[in-house]
Amino acid sequence: MEFLASALAGAIVELGKCFCGCAYSKIENYTKFRSNLDNLRGEMASLIILRNSVKEIIAEAKRDGHELLNPALVEWLEQVEQLDTEMGSFIVASTTNNNGETLSKYCPSCCFSCKPVLEVTRKLKDVKQLIHQGSLLRQTADAELKLGKQEVPKGQSIPGPSVPSKCLDSVLNLLNREDVNRIGVWGMGGVGKTTLVRTLNNTPSFMQPFSMVIWVTVSKQFDNRRVQIDIAERLKLDTTMEESMESTAHRIFQRLQLEEKLLLILDDVWEAVDLDHLGVPEPGDHPGWKLLLTSRSLDVCRQMKTDEDIKVEVLGDEESWKLFTQNAGKVVNLENIEQVAKQVARECGGLPLLIKIVGASMRGKEMVQLWEDALSEMRRSPVPNINGIHDKVYKPLKWSYDALEGTTIKSCFRFCALYPEDFSIDVKELIQSWLAEGLIDELRNYEESTNRGIALIENLKDSCLLERVDFDAGTVRMHDVVRDLASWISSSSSSEDGCKAFVRSGLGLINFPEVETLDSVKRVSFMHNKTRKLPQFVVHCPEVSTLLLQGNGFLEILPEGFLTAFKSLKVLNLNQSRIKKLPQSLLQLRELRALLLRGCADLKELPPLGGFTKLQVLDCGQASRIKELPQGMEELSNLRALDISFTRALRHIQSGTLSKLSSLEFLDMSCGARERLTRYVELAYLERLTALYIDLDFSRLASGSFEWIERLKRFHFIIGDRSYGREYFYGSGYTEKKVTVLTLCLSGKYFGWLLNNVSALTFDSCEELEKFPESLGSNVCYSALRFLTIAYYNGKFLSSNAGFCQIPNLELLELGCVHHLESISQLASTLGLEFSKLRTIKVRCCEKLKYLFSVGGSTSALENLVSITLIDCEELEELFAYGSSSANPLPHPIVFNLRRVDLQRLPKLEHLSGENESWNCLEELEIFWCEKVRKYNDAKLEACE
Repeated sequence: MEFLASALAGAIVELGKCFCGCAYSKIENYTKFRSNLDNLRGEMASLIILRNSVKEIIAEAKRDGHELLNPALVEWLEQVEQLDTEMGSFIVASTTNNNGETLSKYCPSCCFSCKPVLEVTRKLKDVKQLIHQGSLLRQTADAELKLGKQEVPKGQSIPGPSVPSKCLDSVLNLLNREDVNRIGVWGMGGVGKTTLVRTLNNTPSFMQPFSMVIWVTVSKQFDNRRVQIDIAERLKLDTTMEESMESTAHRIFQRLQLEEKLLLILDDVWEAVDLDHLGVPEPGDHPGWKLLLTSRSLDVCRQMKTDEDIKVEVLGDEESWKLFTQNAGKVVNLENIEQVAKQVARECGGLPLLIKIVGASMRGKEMVQLWEDALSEMRRSPVPNINGIHDKVYKPLKWSYDALEGTTIKSCFRFCALYPEDFSIDVKELIQSWLAEGLIDELRNYEESTNRGIALIENLKDSCLLERVDFDAGTVRMHDVVRDLASWISSSSSSEDGCKAFVRSGLGLINFPEVETLDSVKRVSFMHNKTRKLPQFVVHCPEVSTLLLQGNGFLEILPEGFLTAFKSLKVLNLNQSRIKKLPQSLLQLRELRALLLRGCADLKELPPLGGFTKLQVLDCGQASRIKELPQGMEELSNLRALDISFTRALRHIQSGTLSKLSSLEFLDMSCGARERLTRYVELAYLERLTALYIDLDFSRLASGSFEWIERLKRFHFIIGDRSYGREYFYGSGYTEKKVTVLTLCLSGKYFGWLLNNVSALTFDSCEELEKFPESLGSNVCYSALRFLTIAYYNGKFLSSNAGFCQIPNLELLELGCVHHLESISQLASTLGLEFSKLRTIKVRCCEKLKYLFSVGGSTSALENLVSITLIDCEELEELFAYGSSSANPLPHPIVFNLRRVDLQRLPKLEHLSGENESWNCLEELEIFWCEKVRKYNDAKLEACE
């Protein structure tokens, strides 16, 4: 009986366990169901809010006339709409039983299963996934809306090989700077200015800070009304041609006032645009407003009052090849094609537009003969016969030429095409030729003519038709494609002034080319070839005014009959040739205005020149074997410029010769024989002389009268024994009033009178330099002196103080091999130098130099210093000494505007600056072989690129 009771009790317990477990599971499922259902309702509400937000973005885009047609966005909206429609019935079905009764929130049915839980969980997961997708799509839609603020032709949206990344970064940095409101992007036609700006515009992250972006293509056919209508249409303002510009401008002005941050892009600007006339407020008057313009002319950027200008340069070889391969395709990788293809790409001169056209024209061409023909065509013809080049490259490039004002500058531009490809053109030689051809007004004096020539060159550079040469400030070059353009224009019979040219320069030719006629040609260039002898007779050239034969290093003979064909010659250039004498037929060239013989090292004599009454320029510089000036020299009444520099064999100049050159304005006699130093007494009679370069004998200076020096506008006087001088430190220049003192002991010397108007002073291999203040005279201030160079000085600088600031406006200080100098502060104390206007410091091979300046005490901040160069100073430990010995440390950094620092071979240098020093303006830092410089961020190089 007890057994039966026990068994029955066990069964009841097991049955209870089973019932309770089932009930517990039902309760757990229902509780989880209710929780997920509540979460589902909440997430669904968030999804609906996100959907409405996306719809609002789409509606806003439509109001601005922009369609957001992202297929993924459209599909997402459809999924959300479908889910929203289904969600109501799903929730109802999930919360009722089979009899249609609503489940109690607190008393779930015991029949409740886990199926509704799984369905709600699945729906919740779907909703969350849609919210995640929608958030990403919303960001994209918002970015597209920002991009939709501007309508431009679609282009590349990421930097490609046709968009130099450095230029892109520079423009972006300027857009982010609060102090820059107007940005100019300039460069030659086809270089990629529009592509660069389009890349910025088509990249949403770049344009995100702006509430409105307006892009207007101005173009060469500039029309104020059209540009204004383009802006109005962009702002959704209705316009009619009948409405006045003033009325439209007022409405544009009112509408733009609603924009907090505006970017106005003016593309392809050829002349200044009056923003006020269009109704666009000045960017500088509204914080956050920017103007970005592109132009071929730097002068246009200046007229638009840009704060910063960025020049877009042509591509380098690597970038050019990458762009070329993109357009030419895989054919360039064929073994028999690749090398020729690289040469073809190189002939494009790094110009992206030309690279694209030539590359596309060669796409798929697998015959090497076709590539060789293309290469030959590009080398031989100014405008290659390749499909699209004329209309898409040279015709648009010619617009830059057409935009030049006046026939004079156009003729000067075409003259530059007489020089070979990739050639560094000497500016002085160029201006001499222009003057002789009459391209520069002869009524100007020589100084004014030179300045006018420089102005013309700068104008051509600003128009991207000439380029500066980085390593030689006295030269310019012409881009290969621009040169081809100039050659094409010059060879055309429709040339504006009929000044056609026959050009065979830099081709390595041995013989002068045979041609049937040169009747209509006015310029002939056969320079820089390999000819040894010119022909005795050539076809008659009645109109040729310029004959360029310079750089023919093998040319020894100029035949008697050759020049007889050039009766109208005005410019004859034989520079750097090996001719030994000039033919008598030269005397028949009565129209000759410029005879250029510079560097003719084998030329021993000149024929009588008395009959050349129109000769204005005679350059015999570096013709080192000429022993005497030609007969009749004193009869050259119109001679304006004479260069006999570096003619040491010319030991004697006949008395009275120089003084009779009444029109002489420019004279270079530097580096001549010491025996002719006495001739400078005649210079006082040259009343029109304004530029003089000459060696002076210091022993004779005290006895002569030199008041005439005051009328000189440019000069370089070399005092002392030049044979010991180093050309590196005082190379000839034609821009300053300069004095170079060589190998003199300064003790007891007084030449303060000579330095009254001097802007540049060099001491080379002198002695007792510490006596320099005494040689200037007491309490005399030389405010004109801006450049000081000291080279090869073995003396010591004592702790003596000059007691008076004699040179207050120094801008450049250059030191080389000043062997016992310990600091520049020491030099300043000894020589009486003031550095408040100092801009550039260059120091080389000063082995005892420990630092540049001591900070504190009477030391003033170097607020104008922008460049420091230090090379081979083995004891240098720091740039600025911040030691405790400084009585009154400066409360602010010693350098405010330092932009460039070049440090080389400084083995003991450890730190660039002190703890509190900040170089926020630094743009370029070069450090080579400075092993102990551990931390570049000492100077907080925030702006350094």
